[in-house]
Amino acid sequence: MSKPTTAVTPSDPVKKPAVKWHFFSLRIKFILVFTFLIFLVIGVSTGLILYQVQKTLIEQIVNRAEAQATSLASNSADEMINHLTQATTIANSMPGEDVDVPLMQLANYSMKEGSGSAIRIIPSGLPPWGEQFFQTGYDIYDLVQKYLWPNANQALSGDMEYVKIVDKNGKEVADKNTLELSKNINYQNPPGTKALGDESTLTQSYQTNGNTFYDIAAPILNTAEGHKDKIGEVHIGMNQNTITRVVRYVAVAIIVTTMAILVIGIIIVAIFVTVMIKPIKLLARGVAAIAAGNFDQKINIRRGDELGDLTDAFNDMAKSLREKEVIKGAFSKYVTKNVMDRILEHPDGLKLGGEKRVITIFFSDIRGFTPMSEVLTAEEVVHLLNEYFTAMTTIIFKYEGTIDKFMGDAIMAVYGAPIEMSDHAERAVLAAVEMSEKMKELQAKWKMEGKREVNIGIGINTGEVVVGNIGSNERMEYTSIGDNVNLTQRLESVAEKGQILISSATYERVKHKINARMLDPIKVKGKVDKVQAYSVEGLK
Repeated sequence: MSKPTTAVTPSDPVKKPAVKWHFFSLRIKFILVFTFLIFLVIGVSTGLILYQVQKTLIEQIVNRAEAQATSLASNSADEMINHLTQATTIANSMPGEDVDVPLMQLANYSMKEGSGSAIRIIPSGLPPWGEQFFQTGYDIYDLVQKYLWPNANQALSGDMEYVKIVDKNGKEVADKNTLELSKNINYQNPPGTKALGDESTLTQSYQTNGNTFYDIAAPILNTAEGHKDKIGEVHIGMNQNTITRVVRYVAVAIIVTTMAILVIGIIIVAIFVTVMIKPIKLLARGVAAIAAGNFDQKINIRRGDELGDLTDAFNDMAKSLREKEVIKGAFSKYVTKNVMDRILEHPDGLKLGGEKRVITIFFSDIRGFTPMSEVLTAEEVVHLLNEYFTAMTTIIFKYEGTIDKFMGDAIMAVYGAPIEMSDHAERAVLAAVEMSEKMKELQAKWKMEGKREVNIGIGINTGEVVVGNIGSNERMEYTSIGDNVNLTQRLESVAEKGQILISSATYERVKHKINARMLDPIKVKGKVDKVQAYSVEGLK
């Protein structure tokens, strides 16, 4: 269960970092992803729903039409027999018109029965707000259809196109259009359909002007004397107006529902993201404080999720950095010894300034220190680093090197400054080889004590740099700066565990004393061209 978060609590005032505005912030990204997923899910669901609705409606319309065709054929049997024996002439027909009035009445009745216009039903017994809900739904549907589907009249008309009765000779004897019958026309099957055979009913679909229609045919049978003789046919034509109307209504309902869900979802996501990014902002503020040099940081938050893990990792990192700072202070006397000697000999050395000099720069760093420090106690980390730094510093001083600085678990040392020496490259490489051997002894010792093993990577480079007192009148340090310092650090960063990488400039000065393997040119940050490096294998 999450507890309320509190702000970062530094021990010293830290300048609050400026709040950055991001166009594609986490909030916007979450909302865009949520919107996309909603549209994707609703789109697929809508397609499946509309397909199923259309399929179901087609089955219902066809079943109803088949039932009507069968009923009409049964009711028309006696009148068809009479028609075949004698013709009835309506009063206002022209001479020669043979129109069967009873059959015409049956056809018209069936046509009226199946051509009812759309009725919008509001269930009874609803409260006023319920009735208003249904009415609003119909109003929205009308509004959307007005702009999306201009052929509204077609969607609102009935779904029966025609009812025709045909005698056994293929002549139309009953149709909604009486005048057409005066032409004594033969019945023509719709395009793409076949004639009714021995089937009890025959349902066929066909296309006209891009619209789908259904022709449902049923035989008119004479069952006299135990025989079933086909004496005519009934044909009912159905359109998809009802299907179109319902599908459109469902589509509009889904669109409106989707918009409502989307608005509510965006509000919920915005609130959720706001709550979620609050600890992230606290973490960013804490990191800015650490970057400013204040390592006394702790975020008091308890969460049972990944943000909680991130907060714990941040607190562990801050703790580790605090411990490194303590260790760095404890070993600061090693950094300044040679510099102090020079200052005692030359008091004017306290002045700010520097000079260009060719020296050899040494960098070493513990591999995987941060993950290791997360699983060790503070006392174990301090003890391990104390033992490591003590051994390495002793070797560096043995070869008269100067420790420029400790950077957490990394060491920067120089040979050839402030005390000049002609063999500074040899001293640096010899020190590195001895340090590698010493690391093997420490690893064996730590293994026997049940402690974690530690590996280091070393980078060495020789070149011109600027050395001297750099800083302010209140605080300064003797250090080295320049492109060759950066190159040395890059070599150290690509060195594998236990590996010593030296540049070609260093190799040319020490190749008579070491065995080294030339590596493929290495691409390092800050350099356009690849750098040639050598891996030191041992002494000759």
